[in-house]
Amino acid sequence: MKKSHRQLLFSILAVVIVLISLAGCIKVNPGGKQKSSTMAVDAVLCTSVDADAKPFTPANTFYVNTPVIYVSCKLNDVAANTQVMVKITYIDGEDTARINTSMFNSTQSGEGNQYIAFAVKPPPGGFPQGDYETRVYANGEEQVSIPFKVQNLKAGAAWPSIDKFTASPDNISLGQSTTLSWSIRDATRITLQPEIGTIATGDAVGTRAVTPAVTTTYILTAINDAGATTRELTVRVGPAVTGAPDLIVTDFWLEGLMIYYTVKNAGTLDSTPGYTHLWVNNVMPPLGSSSFVDILKPQQEKTMTFSSYQWPYSQQSGVTSYIPFILSPRECYIDPTTTSFAVKVCADGKDEVKESNESNNCLTKLWGYPINYNFCPYAHLATWKNGSGNVPDFGAESSPSGAYIKLGDGGLEMVPEQVPQGWIQGYFGFFYTDSTGAMGGKTEVCYIKVPPKCKFVANVGLSSSAAGSDGVTFKLGIKDMSDTLNFLPGKTMTVPGKFENWVIDLKEYEGQRVQFVLRVDAGKTATSDFAIWKEARVAQQD
Repeated sequence: MKKSHRQLLFSILAVVIVLISLAGCIKVNPGGKQKSSTMAVDAVLCTSVDADAKPFTPANTFYVNTPVIYVSCKLNDVAANTQVMVKITYIDGEDTARINTSMFNSTQSGEGNQYIAFAVKPPPGGFPQGDYETRVYANGEEQVSIPFKVQNLKAGAAWPSIDKFTASPDNISLGQSTTLSWSIRDATRITLQPEIGTIATGDAVGTRAVTPAVTTTYILTAINDAGATTRELTVRVGPAVTGAPDLIVTDFWLEGLMIYYTVKNAGTLDSTPGYTHLWVNNVMPPLGSSSFVDILKPQQEKTMTFSSYQWPYSQQSGVTSYIPFILSPRECYIDPTTTSFAVKVCADGKDEVKESNESNNCLTKLWGYPINYNFCPYAHLATWKNGSGNVPDFGAESSPSGAYIKLGDGGLEMVPEQVPQGWIQGYFGFFYTDSTGAMGGKTEVCYIKVPPKCKFVANVGLSSSAAGSDGVTFKLGIKDMSDTLNFLPGKTMTVPGKFENWVIDLKEYEGQRVQFVLRVDAGKTATSDFAIWKEARVAQQD
């Protein structure tokens, strides 16, 4: 019996030891949810932690301008490489766009018995007022949930206002600078990040030049007891511009007898010293036509003068006609450049500066009395021809060929020979009556020396009464002193009553002695080809 009692006693003791051992492996959290010892994590919210991440100044209420909220987590004998995650959600409050959105989500690993801390920094403008919730997880299993609030420091106080925050320019190249400008009200503290930091509140309206090395977003924050307001802007930084200088003449003018000009470096690098040159009617004056220009920085502009040159031509009014040069009856010509001047000023006149654009150095203006030769008033003096050889009388509406010319319907009306592919043309120049008798005392047509920057300007179309016409082609011809006649590309008009402008650049004929020819070609039929030149002139134009 003693042996049996001893065996029973040992059996009971064994059961008790097993039960006690099992009881030592169970933990119960405050919410009643059972967790294994390797998953146990506690958490506290605070505004600071010590060197071991233990919490100081714990709190559940914070302010909009709190610089950082810490989540201090105590690990209770957890396994190595346990993943602790903290997630903060904005539950409700003034920032309705953020309600039920995550404001913070971060994970750290830990083991054993230690503290780890998560630093939660405010978004731009500070923490929005309202209710928040912090949840802590260990290896994906929720451990604790902590609600907290964010509020104003001073109820009813006005929030700071940022009325302006700009960058000029907001797109730059590497190495270039931009200017940040701002205007702020009701702030007791101002910060500008990155790089700059705190700005004195006396600079509530201010500027700051910055030279970012990469595309940078600048954040301006205005703070007072009520809270914080933030604005952001991005300055984009492109590749460095390696470019070159680019010298241009932006203007020139006459003051008394002195010619002044402005020269600008429109490029991206400093220019080297060089010379600006003066041209008058495509000729450099023998004295004083060069002006020295020193180094110009990018976008720098200077006003200079041709200090050794005096303008020799009178600017008085009253010169209305040209004196013809008579070499022989067949070589009579006039030179409009004796009373009109194409003045050209060219930067980098010696082509010494290597520029990004070598074609924009010069600026030309017309001074004096530019030529403005109007064909229509001289139509009765022109020599007229058509395909049949019959010369129609000016103003008569009939001729053996059916062709005629007259002034009417708002311009010069030319009707070609009334046959398929018929034509009519008139020769124009400087009409001159020789009072010396060298040309028999009759009116002659002299050649005209084409001055610089001349254009032929016309307005042409079919008369509104030209119903039934299949269209005509208007042409300008150039006849030189060897009697060679060259027609330039024409303009075809087909709709009665419709008129269009027409311009031809005469640069190709600059300096040549020519007469001008107005011509009209009929189409396949010769019906109602009433061609009208409402305007036809040769003019110098800037």
